[in-house]
Amino acid sequence: MTLTKLHHIKSELSRLYREARRGDIDPSDATKFVYILQALARLITDSELEARIERLEQEALNEKTRL
Repeated sequence: MTLTKLHHIKSELSRLYREARRGDIDPSDATKFVYILQALARLITDSELEARIERLEQEALNEKTRL
């Protein structure tokens, strides 16, 4: 599964939850996977915010040079 978007992470977290509830995977293993998925979600969010800030800064610079 691709884990490049937050909705991918959400789907994977839901899958892990269901598997742990059914007993298909050990809850301690599920906890470890959830921790990794949370770290990935933070990285995705931070990367998206960084890109937005860079875009806004560039737009502000372009606006300033036009004046």
